[in-house]
Amino acid sequence: MSADVVLTLAQIALVLIVAAAVCLVLRRRLISRRGGVVECCLRSRASGQWQHGLAEYRSGELYWHRSLSLRVRPHAALDRRGLVVTSSRPAGAGETGWLGPGTMIVTCQARPSAARAKRPNRCATSDVIELAMSRAALTGYLAWLEATPASYLSVAS
Repeated sequence: MSADVVLTLAQIALVLIVAAAVCLVLRRRLISRRGGVVECCLRSRASGQWQHGLAEYRSGELYWHRSLSLRVRPHAALDRRGLVVTSSRPAGAGETGWLGPGTMIVTCQARPSAARAKRPNRCATSDVIELAMSRAALTGYLAWLEATPASYLSVAS
């Protein structure tokens, strides 16, 4: 290969990397501009691995978006009525390196949203998940869970 071909390939690769980075930044801004968004890691018992992302509070659902994805739609949608906090704890020594210092881990029973449960290959039963977030984000999450409107609860019954 000549030097010109190598240089051209390097330039194309650089343009693609910059374009992907710009798309990730624009996606994050699009998700965040609606408000009610915090950084939140998710781990399900099935996968066992932490995934970085954004939690987005909506009126009846918690949307979770994976950080390193170009997809604008949420990767998980959890029904607000189906989220039950079973425990919380500070991140352990082995988890702090990945999650960061001061992170709180909340274990929840979670049920997918009704719209997602109707889709093929979706489980309609509850699953145990863990959410990792800052103490301030945890306070907001718990307040969001407790502040369920009465009209919303009566519809759920």
